[in-house]
Amino acid sequence: MSEPDDELQSWFSGLSYKLKRELAGKLKEQADELAGAIKAEAPVVSGTLRDSVKVRRRRNELELEVVAGGETTSKEIRAGAGVDYDYALAIEYGTTERPAEPFFYNTARKLMPEIQENIEQAVADVLAKA
Repeated sequence: MSEPDDELQSWFSGLSYKLKRELAGKLKEQADELAGAIKAEAPVVSGTLRDSVKVRRRRNELELEVVAGGETTSKEIRAGAGVDYDYALAIEYGTTERPAEPFFYNTARKLMPEIQENIEQAVADVLAKA
């Protein structure tokens, strides 16, 4: 049995270049809008957390992910501890010393129904042209 992503990629591969580009562009628009909304909700001290929100392309043209944190927001827990932590997670979920300031998942959950609807419409539009 093939994976759903493999089936989707196979279907996508069978589309004309023009339709592939159109659908990939619509997906990118949705990812960019989500990233923008998450950036707008991120607490800003230095701007590093906000600026860490990005859209990354995954294995193929249809796989995009919105991420926050990572290398730019990771630092040592305490000087000399030798253990890093990503303060994007500390802000999202809170710590024993700091309450949570959710900016990522709450925003994604709030926008997901609209994003899903827009993606379904984009696929329907492409199917109508195929």
